[in-house]
Amino acid sequence: MKITIITPSFNQGKYLEATIQSVLNQKYPELEYMIFDGGSTDDSKQIIEKYKKELTYWESTKDKGQSEAINKGFAKTTGEIVTWLNSDDQLMPDTLFKIAAYFEQNPDIAFVHGKTMLIKETSDKEGIIKGAERNDLNYRLLAGLPFPQPSSFFRKKMLDQFGFLNENYHYGMDYDFFLQISLNYEGLRVNEVFSTYLLHENSKTVSQSAVFARDYAKIFSRLLRSFPFTADLIAQMQLLKMYDEGINHYQVSKHFTIKDLQIAFCYHLQAQLTFYYEAGELSEVYKISSFLKKYYVEFYNSIPELAKVHLRAKFLNKPMLYLLRKFLRK
Repeated sequence: MKITIITPSFNQGKYLEATIQSVLNQKYPELEYMIFDGGSTDDSKQIIEKYKKELTYWESTKDKGQSEAINKGFAKTTGEIVTWLNSDDQLMPDTLFKIAAYFEQNPDIAFVHGKTMLIKETSDKEGIIKGAERNDLNYRLLAGLPFPQPSSFFRKKMLDQFGFLNENYHYGMDYDFFLQISLNYEGLRVNEVFSTYLLHENSKTVSQSAVFARDYAKIFSRLLRSFPFTADLIAQMQLLKMYDEGINHYQVSKHFTIKDLQIAFCYHLQAQLTFYYEAGELSEVYKISSFLKKYYVEFYNSIPELAKVHLRAKFLNKPMLYLLRKFLRK
């Protein structure tokens, strides 16, 4: 079973070689590995050239960003199983052999997702393992991306059916892509750690969390337009000033009820709240947490952290929040 790995990169020479080695050291016999560098000005090109004989394809030319770079790889993909691995992430040993086995043993599933180890560049502590929670996973798949993208793999036929990444999204493109799949096919959640995810000051998840929230809102707005019974939820999104007007919608073949969408909406708001909290945009945090507290009491009370964040957003400002974070992390 051929597996295609695509690595997009731009000025990531500090991390790129470790990423490349983590893929090549898999020693997987049917590997198709491509690197698309966006014309880096650091030593990235020289690093890639060291491994060019072991790569299926590589280039170093200016592009429009991560989504376009990955799409270039999708256009050349011939593997049965596909993923992309960013140039500051790494695969764990034997991951590709395990992934091939999961797909062979589960011919009806469209994608597989496992766990990742989050590693802080500035810390010598052991990383934190993260993955999709089993609880309410079907709702969480609608609400956002509940699993770590570097630990996810999908069948190539998903590209044939749904197309490539939406290049209008630079932060939520993986949520948009896997949402389309989840609306029509089943995935497989496994407990194994497939990757490491490096957190550093230039990481998108660290430096641009508020922009993730805006991409997520656009995607969830499109999701709501894909059903004939979501007018009330759209009105609630509009009340929160989070709804993105449009006429586009998703293809949906699985069955969903209004209750499913209501629960997914709550999880989506929780994801938005988390993005804004990480960015220190406390007015947005307070607005969302107050809304959940008022209109979705059961959900609000089921997650104790929401009440804590609500109080912090009410009484703290951004500098005070950062001081609190430093204190709690000691």
